[in-house]
Amino acid sequence: MSYALKITKGATDSLAQNLDYLEKEWGVKVTIDFIDAVQEAYNTIRERLYLYPRYSSSKKIRRCIVHKRIVMFYRISSRTKISIPLFWNTYQNPDRLRLKL
Repeated sequence: MSYALKITKGATDSLAQNLDYLEKEWGVKVTIDFIDAVQEAYNTIRERLYLYPRYSSSKKIRRCIVHKRIVMFYRISSRTKISIPLFWNTYQNPDRLRLKL
């Protein structure tokens, strides 16, 4: 079964911040590779929803490492939808990580 993805504003904003970071710090090639990895992750979770591990004790939020320093969180919203709330750069302070359940 293929699931529909909902990309939240938080995910859009954090993705843009991470793209800016990658381009400034690592260059265009790494940025393009990251975009490809995000698309691959989208395709993978649509087909294999439970492939990636749960985040902490949450049953609905999972995490997918898209780049060695960037994690994509996703939530199983319903029987047919997946919500992407955030892309998180692991260089940030983990105490600032807030996911809406």
